[in-house]
Amino acid sequence: MAETEDRLLADGERFGNYTVRRMLGKGGMGEVYLVEDPLSNELYAVKVLLVPEDDASSAERVDRFIHEAECAMNLSHPNLAAVHDAGRDPETGLCYMTMEYLPHGSLKDKLEREGALGIAEVTTIAADIAAAIAVIEEAGLVHRDVKPANIMFSADGTAKLADLGISRFTDYRVDSRRTDAGDVVGTPAYMAPEQMLDSRTVDIRADIYSLGVVIWEMLAGYRPNEGESAMTTLARALEGHLPPDVLSARPDCPAPLASLVRSMMMPEPSQRPADARSVLWMLAHPEQIARSSAPAQEKLPWYCDRATLYAVIALVFSLEALIVAIATVVRRM
Repeated sequence: MAETEDRLLADGERFGNYTVRRMLGKGGMGEVYLVEDPLSNELYAVKVLLVPEDDASSAERVDRFIHEAECAMNLSHPNLAAVHDAGRDPETGLCYMTMEYLPHGSLKDKLEREGALGIAEVTTIAADIAAAIAVIEEAGLVHRDVKPANIMFSADGTAKLADLGISRFTDYRVDSRRTDAGDVVGTPAYMAPEQMLDSRTVDIRADIYSLGVVIWEMLAGYRPNEGESAMTTLARALEGHLPPDVLSARPDCPAPLASLVRSMMMPEPSQRPADARSVLWMLAHPEQIARSSAPAQEKLPWYCDRATLYAVIALVFSLEALIVAIATVVRRM
Protein backbone atom coordinates (compact mmCIF):
# COMPACT_ATOMS: atom_id res chain seq x y z
CA MET A 1 0.00 0.00 0.00
CA ALA A 2 1.20 3.52 -0.75
CA GLU A 3 3.03 5.48 1.91
CA THR A 4 1.49 8.74 0.69
CA GLU A 5 -0.64 10.36 3.43
CA ASP A 6 -3.42 11.78 1.27
CA ARG A 7 -3.75 8.93 -1.23
CA LEU A 8 -4.52 5.25 -1.01
CA LEU A 9 -2.40 4.39 -4.06
CA ALA A 10 0.67 6.00 -5.61
CA ASP A 11 1.50 6.50 -9.30
CA GLY A 12 3.45 3.54 -10.68
CA GLU A 13 2.35 1.23 -7.88
CA ARG A 14 1.09 -2.27 -8.64
CA PHE A 15 -2.49 -2.88 -7.59
CA GLY A 16 -3.62 -6.42 -8.26
CA ASN A 17 -3.04 -7.10 -11.94
CA TYR A 18 -2.80 -3.41 -12.79
CA THR A 19 -0.31 -0.57 -12.69
CA VAL A 20 -1.55 2.71 -11.26
CA ARG A 21 -1.13 5.59 -13.70
CA ARG A 22 -2.71 8.51 -11.89
CA MET A 23 -5.59 9.58 -9.66
CA LEU A 24 -8.76 10.55 -11.52
CA GLY A 25 -10.81 11.82 -8.60
CA LYS A 26 -11.59 11.66 -4.91
CA GLY A 27 -14.82 11.79 -2.93
CA GLY A 28 -16.36 10.88 0.38
CA MET A 29 -16.83 7.24 -0.59
CA GLY A 30 -13.36 6.61 -2.04
CA GLU A 31 -10.80 7.38 -4.70
CA VAL A 32 -10.75 6.66 -8.43
CA TYR A 33 -7.55 5.81 -10.29
CA LEU A 34 -6.58 5.29 -13.90
CA VAL A 35 -4.87 1.90 -14.13
CA GLU A 36 -3.33 -0.11 -16.96
CA ASP A 37 -3.28 -3.82 -17.59
CA PRO A 38 0.39 -4.43 -18.54
CA LEU A 39 -0.49 -7.55 -20.54
CA SER A 40 -3.13 -5.97 -22.80
CA ASN A 41 -2.22 -2.29 -22.38
CA GLU A 42 -5.92 -1.66 -21.74
CA LEU A 43 -6.85 1.26 -19.48
CA TYR A 44 -9.48 1.01 -16.74
CA ALA A 45 -10.87 3.16 -13.96
CA VAL A 46 -10.61 1.60 -10.51
CA LYS A 47 -12.66 2.92 -7.61
CA VAL A 48 -11.12 2.10 -4.23
CA LEU A 49 -13.46 2.22 -1.25
CA LEU A 50 -12.42 4.50 1.59
CA VAL A 51 -13.24 2.89 4.93
CA PRO A 52 -12.15 4.72 8.12
CA GLU A 53 -10.53 2.32 10.59
CA ASP A 54 -12.62 3.62 13.49
CA ASP A 55 -15.92 3.17 11.62
CA ALA A 56 -18.02 0.61 13.46
CA SER A 57 -20.02 -0.19 10.32
CA SER A 58 -16.95 -0.64 8.09
CA ALA A 59 -17.39 -4.40 7.69
CA GLU A 60 -20.98 -3.98 6.59
CA ARG A 61 -20.04 -1.15 4.22
CA VAL A 62 -17.32 -3.26 2.61
CA ASP A 63 -19.65 -6.23 2.29
CA ARG A 64 -22.36 -4.10 0.69
CA PHE A 65 -19.96 -2.35 -1.70
CA ILE A 66 -18.57 -5.62 -3.06
CA HIS A 67 -21.94 -7.31 -3.24
CA GLU A 68 -23.66 -4.52 -5.14
CA ALA A 69 -20.68 -3.88 -7.40
CA GLU A 70 -20.78 -7.54 -8.36
CA CYS A 71 -24.48 -7.16 -9.18
CA ALA A 72 -23.67 -4.12 -11.33
CA MET A 73 -21.40 -6.36 -13.40
CA ASN A 74 -24.54 -8.07 -14.68
CA LEU A 75 -25.98 -4.81 -16.06
CA SER A 76 -25.13 -4.03 -19.67
CA HIS A 77 -26.47 -0.99 -21.51
CA PRO A 78 -25.01 1.65 -23.85
CA ASN A 79 -25.79 4.36 -21.29
CA LEU A 80 -24.21 2.58 -18.32
CA ALA A 81 -20.45 2.59 -17.69
CA ALA A 82 -19.50 -1.08 -17.63
CA VAL A 83 -18.30 -2.67 -14.38
CA HIS A 84 -15.73 -5.41 -15.09
CA ASP A 85 -14.58 -6.65 -11.71
CA ALA A 86 -15.00 -6.11 -7.98
CA GLY A 87 -13.50 -7.54 -4.81
CA ARG A 88 -10.88 -7.08 -2.13
CA ASP A 89 -7.19 -6.90 -3.03
CA PRO A 90 -5.37 -9.57 -0.98
CA GLU A 91 -2.14 -7.59 -0.63
CA THR A 92 -3.50 -4.18 0.41
CA GLY A 93 -6.87 -5.25 1.81
CA LEU A 94 -8.52 -2.49 -0.21
CA CYS A 95 -11.96 -3.00 -1.73
CA TYR A 96 -12.17 -2.02 -5.37
CA MET A 97 -14.40 -1.89 -8.41
CA THR A 98 -12.90 -1.96 -11.92
CA MET A 99 -14.89 0.06 -14.44
CA GLU A 100 -14.83 1.12 -18.07
CA TYR A 101 -12.50 4.08 -18.55
CA LEU A 102 -14.16 6.97 -20.36
CA PRO A 103 -11.42 9.46 -21.29
CA HIS A 104 -13.71 12.19 -22.61
CA GLY A 105 -14.50 13.57 -19.19
CA SER A 106 -17.64 14.11 -17.18
CA LEU A 107 -20.65 16.37 -17.42
CA LYS A 108 -19.19 18.24 -14.43
CA ASP A 109 -16.09 19.03 -16.49
CA LYS A 110 -18.24 20.08 -19.44
CA LEU A 111 -20.40 22.43 -17.36
CA GLU A 112 -17.30 24.01 -15.80
CA ARG A 113 -15.90 24.65 -19.30
CA GLU A 114 -19.02 25.69 -21.17
CA GLY A 115 -21.66 26.76 -18.67
CA ALA A 116 -25.28 26.40 -19.81
CA LEU A 117 -25.77 23.96 -22.70
CA GLY A 118 -27.97 24.12 -25.79
CA ILE A 119 -31.54 22.82 -25.51
CA ALA A 120 -30.99 19.94 -27.96
CA GLU A 121 -27.84 18.81 -26.16
CA VAL A 122 -29.56 19.00 -22.77
CA THR A 123 -32.44 16.85 -24.04
CA THR A 124 -30.06 14.27 -25.55
CA ILE A 125 -27.96 13.92 -22.39
CA ALA A 126 -31.09 13.78 -20.22
CA ALA A 127 -32.57 11.02 -22.40
CA ASP A 128 -29.33 9.01 -22.21
CA ILE A 129 -29.30 9.15 -18.41
CA ALA A 130 -33.03 8.51 -18.11
CA ALA A 131 -32.49 5.34 -20.16
CA ALA A 132 -29.67 4.28 -17.80
CA ILE A 133 -31.86 4.91 -14.74
CA ALA A 134 -34.65 2.86 -16.34
CA VAL A 135 -32.29 -0.12 -16.69
CA ILE A 136 -31.19 0.27 -13.07
CA GLU A 137 -34.83 0.46 -11.97
CA GLU A 138 -35.74 -2.69 -13.89
CA ALA A 139 -32.86 -4.50 -12.14
CA GLY A 140 -34.38 -3.57 -8.77
CA LEU A 141 -31.73 -0.96 -7.92
CA VAL A 142 -31.63 2.73 -7.04
CA HIS A 143 -28.42 4.57 -8.04
CA ARG A 144 -28.60 7.21 -5.24
CA ASP A 145 -25.84 9.44 -6.63
CA VAL A 146 -26.95 10.83 -9.99
CA LYS A 147 -24.88 13.98 -10.50
CA PRO A 148 -22.73 15.60 -13.22
CA ALA A 149 -19.51 14.05 -11.88
CA ASN A 150 -21.02 10.58 -12.40
CA ILE A 151 -22.16 11.26 -15.97
CA MET A 152 -19.34 10.43 -18.36
CA PHE A 153 -18.97 10.68 -22.15
CA SER A 154 -17.81 8.04 -24.59
CA ALA A 155 -15.80 8.80 -27.75
CA ASP A 156 -18.98 9.31 -29.80
CA GLY A 157 -20.49 11.67 -27.23
CA THR A 158 -22.91 9.20 -25.65
CA ALA A 159 -23.62 10.04 -22.01
CA LYS A 160 -23.11 7.15 -19.57
CA LEU A 161 -24.07 6.91 -15.93
CA ALA A 162 -21.17 5.67 -13.81
CA ASP A 163 -20.48 4.66 -10.22
CA LEU A 164 -23.00 2.01 -9.22
CA GLY A 165 -21.01 1.31 -6.07
CA ILE A 166 -23.48 2.97 -3.71
CA SER A 167 -26.64 1.71 -5.39
CA ARG A 168 -29.27 -0.02 -3.29
CA PHE A 169 -31.73 -2.81 -3.91
CA THR A 170 -35.39 -1.75 -3.81
CA ASP A 171 -36.48 -5.30 -3.04
CA TYR A 172 -35.97 -5.84 0.70
CA ARG A 173 -36.19 -9.60 0.19
CA VAL A 174 -32.77 -9.45 -1.47
CA ASP A 175 -30.33 -9.86 1.41
CA SER A 176 -31.38 -6.73 3.29
CA ARG A 177 -28.55 -7.27 5.76
CA ARG A 178 -26.12 -6.32 3.03
CA THR A 179 -28.05 -3.52 1.41
CA ASP A 180 -29.53 -1.61 4.34
CA ALA A 181 -26.75 0.24 6.09
CA GLY A 182 -28.00 3.15 8.18
CA ASP A 183 -25.81 5.85 6.66
CA VAL A 184 -27.13 8.53 4.33
CA VAL A 185 -25.30 8.26 1.02
CA GLY A 186 -25.26 10.52 -2.00
CA THR A 187 -24.32 14.11 -2.80
CA PRO A 188 -26.48 16.61 -0.85
CA ALA A 189 -26.79 19.20 -3.64
CA TYR A 190 -28.52 16.61 -5.86
CA MET A 191 -30.31 14.51 -3.25
CA ALA A 192 -34.09 14.25 -2.96
CA PRO A 193 -35.49 15.40 0.41
CA GLU A 194 -36.43 11.88 1.43
CA GLN A 195 -32.91 10.68 0.66
CA MET A 196 -31.45 13.33 2.96
CA LEU A 197 -33.58 11.89 5.74
CA ASP A 198 -33.00 8.19 5.09
CA SER A 199 -31.19 6.60 2.14
CA ARG A 200 -32.47 3.14 3.03
CA THR A 201 -36.08 3.66 2.01
CA VAL A 202 -35.77 5.59 -1.25
CA ASP A 203 -37.03 4.30 -4.56
CA ILE A 204 -36.29 5.27 -8.16
CA ARG A 205 -38.10 8.58 -7.70
CA ALA A 206 -35.07 9.80 -5.74
CA ASP A 207 -32.94 9.26 -8.86
CA ILE A 208 -35.59 11.06 -10.92
CA TYR A 209 -35.32 14.04 -8.56
CA SER A 210 -31.53 14.05 -8.90
CA LEU A 211 -31.76 13.93 -12.69
CA GLY A 212 -34.18 16.86 -12.54
CA VAL A 213 -31.57 18.90 -10.67
CA VAL A 214 -28.94 17.89 -13.25
CA ILE A 215 -31.20 18.98 -16.15
CA TRP A 216 -31.89 22.28 -14.38
CA GLU A 217 -28.15 22.82 -14.01
CA MET A 218 -27.48 21.99 -17.66
CA LEU A 219 -30.10 24.55 -18.73
CA ALA A 220 -29.12 27.33 -16.33
CA GLY A 221 -25.38 26.75 -15.92
CA TYR A 222 -25.78 26.53 -12.15
CA ARG A 223 -27.78 24.47 -9.66
CA PRO A 224 -31.22 25.60 -8.45
CA ASN A 225 -29.92 25.31 -4.87
CA GLU A 226 -26.57 26.99 -5.60
CA GLY A 227 -25.08 28.42 -2.41
CA GLU A 228 -27.52 26.65 -0.09
CA SER A 229 -26.41 24.21 2.58
CA ALA A 230 -27.86 20.70 2.56
CA MET A 231 -29.95 21.55 5.64
CA THR A 232 -31.36 24.70 4.00
CA THR A 233 -32.34 22.74 0.89
CA LEU A 234 -33.97 20.06 3.05
CA ALA A 235 -35.79 22.61 5.21
CA ARG A 236 -37.22 24.33 2.14
CA ALA A 237 -38.48 21.01 0.79
CA LEU A 238 -40.00 19.97 4.12
CA GLU A 239 -41.77 23.33 4.32
CA GLY A 240 -43.39 22.56 0.98
CA HIS A 241 -41.50 25.10 -1.12
CA LEU A 242 -41.84 24.29 -4.81
CA PRO A 243 -38.71 24.02 -6.95
CA PRO A 244 -37.74 27.19 -8.83
CA ASP A 245 -38.98 27.52 -12.40
CA VAL A 246 -36.05 27.00 -14.78
CA LEU A 247 -37.64 29.57 -17.12
CA SER A 248 -36.51 32.27 -14.69
CA ALA A 249 -32.91 31.31 -15.46
CA ARG A 250 -33.38 30.11 -19.05
CA PRO A 251 -36.23 32.01 -20.76
CA ASP A 252 -35.71 30.21 -24.08
CA CYS A 253 -36.33 26.78 -22.52
CA PRO A 254 -39.40 25.18 -24.14
CA ALA A 255 -42.33 25.26 -21.73
CA PRO A 256 -42.90 21.47 -21.90
CA LEU A 257 -39.29 20.78 -20.87
CA ALA A 258 -39.55 23.32 -18.05
CA SER A 259 -42.74 21.59 -16.87
CA LEU A 260 -41.04 18.21 -16.88
CA VAL A 261 -38.04 19.46 -14.90
CA ARG A 262 -40.34 21.06 -12.35
CA SER A 263 -42.33 17.84 -11.93
CA MET A 264 -39.13 15.81 -11.46
CA MET A 265 -38.00 18.12 -8.64
CA MET A 266 -41.22 18.20 -6.63
CA PRO A 267 -40.62 17.75 -2.86
CA GLU A 268 -43.09 14.86 -2.53
CA PRO A 269 -42.11 11.65 -4.37
CA SER A 270 -45.76 11.05 -5.29
CA GLN A 271 -45.77 14.33 -7.26
CA ARG A 272 -42.89 13.25 -9.51
CA PRO A 273 -43.01 10.98 -12.58
CA ALA A 274 -43.57 7.46 -11.32
CA ASP A 275 -40.67 5.83 -13.15
CA ALA A 276 -37.73 6.52 -15.44
CA ARG A 277 -39.50 5.16 -18.51
CA SER A 278 -42.12 7.90 -18.09
CA VAL A 279 -39.38 10.54 -18.05
CA LEU A 280 -37.80 9.01 -21.14
CA TRP A 281 -41.14 8.99 -22.95
CA MET A 282 -41.83 12.62 -22.05
CA LEU A 283 -38.40 13.68 -23.29
CA ALA A 284 -39.22 11.99 -26.60
CA HIS A 285 -42.77 13.50 -26.71
CA PRO A 286 -42.38 16.99 -25.21
CA GLU A 287 -45.69 18.16 -26.66
CA GLN A 288 -47.47 15.82 -24.25
CA ILE A 289 -45.85 17.22 -21.10
CA ALA A 290 -47.82 20.44 -20.82
CA ARG A 291 -51.02 18.64 -21.83
CA SER A 292 -50.66 16.01 -19.10
CA SER A 293 -49.48 18.46 -16.43
CA ALA A 294 -51.99 21.27 -17.11
CA PRO A 295 -54.69 21.60 -14.44
CA ALA A 296 -58.07 20.30 -15.50
CA GLN A 297 -60.54 23.00 -16.50
CA GLU A 298 -63.40 23.28 -14.03
CA LYS A 299 -66.67 22.58 -15.79
CA LEU A 300 -69.05 25.55 -15.51
CA PRO A 301 -72.77 25.09 -14.74
CA TRP A 302 -74.89 25.14 -17.90
CA TYR A 303 -76.51 28.43 -16.95
CA CYS A 304 -73.08 30.14 -16.83
CA ASP A 305 -72.41 29.25 -20.45
CA ARG A 306 -73.88 32.01 -22.61
CA ALA A 307 -74.35 29.89 -25.74
CA THR A 308 -76.19 27.15 -23.84
CA LEU A 309 -78.37 29.68 -22.05
CA TYR A 310 -79.39 31.34 -25.35
CA ALA A 311 -80.23 27.95 -26.84
CA VAL A 312 -82.48 27.07 -23.89
CA ILE A 313 -84.27 30.43 -24.10
CA ALA A 314 -84.84 29.94 -27.83
CA LEU A 315 -86.23 26.48 -27.17
CA VAL A 316 -88.64 27.84 -24.54
CA PHE A 317 -89.90 30.51 -26.94
CA SER A 318 -90.35 27.89 -29.67
CA LEU A 319 -92.35 25.67 -27.34
CA GLU A 320 -94.47 28.62 -26.28
CA ALA A 321 -95.22 29.48 -29.91
CA LEU A 322 -96.11 25.87 -30.62
CA ILE A 323 -98.49 25.75 -27.66
CA VAL A 324 -100.23 28.99 -28.80
CA ALA A 325 -100.59 27.62 -32.33
CA ILE A 326 -102.10 24.35 -31.09
CA ALA A 327 -104.54 26.24 -28.79
CA THR A 328 -105.67 28.45 -31.72
CA VAL A 329 -106.39 25.44 -33.91
CA VAL A 330 -108.34 23.72 -31.13
CA ARG A 331 -110.54 26.83 -30.61
CA ARG A 332 -111.44 26.99 -34.33
CA MET A 333 -112.57 23.37 -34.43
